[in-house]
This record gives sequence, C-alpha cells and structure tokens, in this order.
Amino acid sequence: MHDLKVFAAALTGEDAPARSLAGPDGALCVAPALSSVFLVEPAAGGGQTGTVAVVGASGGGMVSLVELPRSFRVLRIGHDQDGYVLTREDGRSVRGTPAQFAAHPKLVDREHNPAYEEHLEEAFLATHLIPAHDGTGHGGTGYAGTGYGGTVHAAGLDIELSFDCAGPEKTAALLPHARRLVADFARIRRAATEFLHAWGAEGDGTDEERLGFAAAMVPTDLVVYRSGDFEVAFEDTSGTYFLDGYWPNIVFRADMTPVDLTVEC
Repeated sequence: MHDLKVFAAALTGEDAPARSLAGPDGALCVAPALSSVFLVEPAAGGGQTGTVAVVGASGGGMVSLVELPRSFRVLRIGHDQDGYVLTREDGRSVRGTPAQFAAHPKLVDREHNPAYEEHLEEAFLATHLIPAHDGTGHGGTGYAGTGYGGTVHAAGLDIELSFDCAGPEKTAALLPHARRLVADFARIRRAATEFLHAWGAEGDGTDEERLGFAAAMVPTDLVVYRSGDFEVAFEDTSGTYFLDGYWPNIVFRADMTPVDLTVEC
C-alpha cells in the first residue's frame, strides 16, 4: 500500500509521484474538494488496482485499497462535490464517495468461491448504494443502529443479525434468505462447530471432547453478505480453545456449506 504522504503531496500540487504510479495505463484524480485522491494503476495479469486516500486537515488520514473487477477497466476518473466517478472504455460509470469506495464488501475468498468475480462486480457497481460514514475512510455496514438488522432468536439463542454493506433495497432483497438462515440455524451451528473442530483439532479426538467443544463454542453474530454468502462469529465460553479477546468467524456459501474461517481479535 502506498504511503499517505504521496497523496497528501498531490493535494498540495506536487502530484508527479502519484502520476508516475498511475503511468500511461492508469488514472489519477486529485480532488481537493473531497480532501482525497483516487489512483488506479496497472496490475499483474492485465488487471488494475485502485487506491483511495483521504487526507485530514492535520495531515493524518486513511489509505484504502479498492479491488476493481476485471469487467470494469477504468479509463478515467472524475469527481464532483459528492464523490468520484469512474468511467470505463464504453462510457459506463460507477460513482461513490471516498468512504463508499473504501468500504470493502465481504466476499468469500477466490479459493473457495467460483463466483468471486461476479460477486465483486455486483458490489462494485452498487458502490453508490453502500452505507458508509463519509470522511473517515471506513466502509459502513447495515447494523441495527442504521435500521438494517438487529437481534434475532435462532435455535434457542439471541443472535445479532446484520447485512454487510447493504442499504435498504439490498437488505430487503436479502431478508427472505436471512429468514431461511435463522430458521435453519441449528444446522448451521452444527456444521460450523464441526468445521472449526476439524480445523483446530489434533487428531479426531473422543466423542466427549467433540461434544465439549461444540458446547463451549457459542454463536453470537450472523453477517449476511451481499452475495447471500454469510459468516457466523463464535465465542469460546470456556476460555479453553481461544485466547481471551479472540473469536472465530466461520464463512459459509449461500447454500449453508462452511468453506473458510478467520480469527478476529
């Protein structure tokens, strides 16, 4: 990731280093009105990578990578007072604020997701609809505080349900799927704990050990992705399997098949 100083300099008129990064096959937009710079540069294999930087008045700020789908090759970048406009060769454009472009919608990794490019394209084309907090450089998610989610009762537990990077229309479209997940949450929990146990266990273990592990790992959050894929966060209530302050997230495809996991802290 490029240093914030490169983008801060561009905003003061010293844009040669940033333009050299873009080169003849990339694009650069310096937007003082947005206190921001958007860079697109060539990537290996003929693709492109994007970077959006927001620079604060005190010199601090945020630099965020923007993953660009191969189907949308950026030809030029413009801006207005509300945000950026990225345009490709055929004139099709995508717009959004710096924070919306930096939102990083959740996707199942390429390794486990044959539809990765399709999911990436859908989210990218909907950039202008992604909830985000302007000026922070952080993307937003639809949590209960913005009306897109809340606490649901699933398999005898209270679970926090949220919709990642989804505004009102996308949340409404995902609600029937989310209801199915909540209704079948007992099966999801079993599949997740089996997946997690297989990932961390040394050998098969005894039935008693597996049952103890499953009882200790309690789901707390269900996050539905724009694609319909989802993740479930777990808490180790025993304090035995994960260090305090760490929790595993099990990633599922939309068909409720667990495929990956991350450990958050």
